[in-house]
Order: sequence, then structure tokens, then C-alpha cells
Amino acid sequence: MNGMDWVEFIRKTEDKMFHLHRAIDGICNESEYKESVAALTEVVRDYQVLVEKAKDELRSVDLHRHDHEH
Repeated sequence: MNGMDWVEFIRKTEDKMFHLHRAIDGICNESEYKESVAALTEVVRDYQVLVEKAKDELRSVDLHRHDHEH
């Protein structure tokens, strides 16, 4: 993926994480949703790992490569 692909991936993933956090906050005190809260929390952690990996990939992208070609 190029730099812009990584930026878009990060943006979309962080948006999903925001919505998951809102859902977790809405049900975290409901005892019947204890397992759901645990599962959603795990998904958020997985997304965070993906975002961090994507940010690492983006850091390694030469954003000025196109400028050097011309």
C-alpha cells in the first residue's frame, strides 16, 4: 500500500474504534452484556494493534519519492 492507502486505513480503523468505544460505554454497566463487553474490548485492542502497525508502515513510506522522480 502507498502512503495515502495507509492514511485512509488508519482513518477508517480509528473511526471504527470510536464507535466500538461508544458501544462499550453504553453497555459496560449492564450485567447481561458482560461477555459482549469483553469481546468488544478485545476487538478494540486488535484494532489498536492494526493501527499501530499501519502507523509504523506509514512512517517507513517515502512521502517525497514522487518529488525526486521529477
